[in-house]
Amino acid sequence: MNRVPDSVSGCVRMLEDLHIRHETDAGVMLVQVDQMARINNSAGTAAGDAVLDEIGRRLENFAGDEFGHGSCVERLDGPRFLIVPAVPLSLGALRAQERALHVALAEPMVGDPKGRLAIRIAAALIVRDEPIVDQLRTAGDQLARPASARDGAMVSSALSHDEVVIHYQPQYDVASGAMIGVEALLRWQHPELGLLGAGPLVTAARAARLERELTEHAHRVALAEIAGWPRALAKLRVSLNITAADLSDPEFADRFAAMAKQAGVDPDRLTLELTEQAMLSEPANAAAQLAQIRALGSAIAIDDFGTGYSSLSLLARLPIDYLKIDSGFTRSLDGSDRDRIVVRAIVDLARALGLLVVAEGIENEAQLERLKELGVATWQGFLKSGPVPGEELVGLME
Repeated sequence: MNRVPDSVSGCVRMLEDLHIRHETDAGVMLVQVDQMARINNSAGTAAGDAVLDEIGRRLENFAGDEFGHGSCVERLDGPRFLIVPAVPLSLGALRAQERALHVALAEPMVGDPKGRLAIRIAAALIVRDEPIVDQLRTAGDQLARPASARDGAMVSSALSHDEVVIHYQPQYDVASGAMIGVEALLRWQHPELGLLGAGPLVTAARAARLERELTEHAHRVALAEIAGWPRALAKLRVSLNITAADLSDPEFADRFAAMAKQAGVDPDRLTLELTEQAMLSEPANAAAQLAQIRALGSAIAIDDFGTGYSSLSLLARLPIDYLKIDSGFTRSLDGSDRDRIVVRAIVDLARALGLLVVAEGIENEAQLERLKELGVATWQGFLKSGPVPGEELVGLME
């Protein structure tokens, strides 16, 4: 690996060649090592140089294995490295490798046996017909930003480019088998990787403290779609997910009411779902916001019940209508006596408190039969359908 203090001539030439030969843009990866001053001060600059040399070797091995022989790895100014894959790769393909690269650099380094290095990794697309060095400098500036800022930029971009979409998982009546509701679930329509689950976007929003903005955007998308549904879906209840960050906002209930009114959706059709952790984080705020939501006519559900602290006192004090049993219990209903006992206890508790129960994760008829025996009212799961776009719901009802 060559160290290039003031330029990136080797990799720049390679990028130019990729642009010419393949007539396309080319993705690169930038890696920055933080806390080098700590190593230099505590163990000496020789130890710091040894760490950087070791990182360079690991990057070369990683690039060769993942991006092909001939990939370029160069050290830039300070503790920053550049990887140019041997063939042009998309931004999405490189971002998918970021976690694997973190793992490759996670083992303790020579000269830093405590292994406390902080590594920042970012992918960038270097386009044709623009100065490569300027683009690399801009990409390096992005890398230097705190991770929360990069997460925030990713979330903001997804919101502004309408990449947040909603799929709906049907909920069925155990006794009749009829579809009676749906749970609205966030999905990310990534511009390069296609449809992704909510995890990456929610994680980034949490890191950037943009959970409330993401929730509000998802609710607006869902409410607009619900308002346009055909008459066949007019009686379906719709569950929307909320977070602890939403409940901590004293204006959340008022904003939600305004959104539902603007969309023309009757609040009586809506259920707001929150986890036990969200309920317990700020009980006083949660109680106030949930009471306002209930006053609108909407219902309240506790999601993934049984996986958190299960504070029975809060169940008694908060305005709750549904308990949703976590799929971790229901999936083994047909084989585990212990899980059946837990589910039965939840059902008995709910019945005593005047609450309804929804079972998640139902995948076979044996589990459904167990729900009938236990007296569970509603279920959802892949036995009939996973989450689908709204336009597919009519076909599922038929």
